[in-house]
Amino acid sequence: MDNKKLAKFIAALGKFNDYGSTVEQTKKALDAGSTAPLRGDNDDRVIFEDTIKAINAVKQTEFSWETIIAINSEFTGDSGEQPYHAGRLRDSVLDPIRDHIYVPLWPSAAGEDVKYYPPAQIDELDLMEIVTTWDKSPKTDKDAWRMFASLAKLQPFQDGNKRTALLTINHAIGALESQDYLMPPTGRQYNQFMDNLLGFYGVGLEGDNLTEKEALEEFLKVAPARQSIQAKQLKKSRLRENSQKKNGMSR
Repeated sequence: MDNKKLAKFIAALGKFNDYGSTVEQTKKALDAGSTAPLRGDNDDRVIFEDTIKAINAVKQTEFSWETIIAINSEFTGDSGEQPYHAGRLRDSVLDPIRDHIYVPLWPSAAGEDVKYYPPAQIDELDLMEIVTTWDKSPKTDKDAWRMFASLAKLQPFQDGNKRTALLTINHAIGALESQDYLMPPTGRQYNQFMDNLLGFYGVGLEGDNLTEKEALEEFLKVAPARQSIQAKQLKKSRLRENSQKKNGMSR
């Protein structure tokens, strides 16, 4: 296990919930087998510990809708960032207080938040549909990000949905073992990534004039490929440029 790669992944995943420890601090915690090197923040400790638990729980199992639940089931740390009932699918009829959730998107013309309300009741069939779409796809990185966006928008759990979705797609592509992770971008592109994800949530609501297909494509434009694929694409681009230069010189 390459702890530097894992540290980058944990830090990237943790950003969904304001994880503040650096990649270097996270690597030191992995090397030491202790959370002491992390920033002195309980939420960071919980995200770090529960992410490792979730990876270990599913990385050697076959990907399925059940493993999505298994991932969220490991989010049991003592933090407000974790679901009240880890691994339990939301049902706002049975629990109208905790399971009736919404995601604030952007200001409305009236000055209030435009809110996205996900489906009130989630069951196994909802997860099966998302997994079936993945199984029938070419299983490219873009297909994985499509599954991420669909799962995040569904909000199947009371909390930890984007973290669950990111772990899910990395499990689906085998990256929890290979460590060739899919991760959100960094820098200013991260803001665009999150904005476009919220745009996908907000299809049909005030301030979003795109269709669901258009909104998903906008999100995919800023969802990066794995580093190994980026390296292959860069190599192909350089080979093509060199070939064009040689052809130009021979004319």
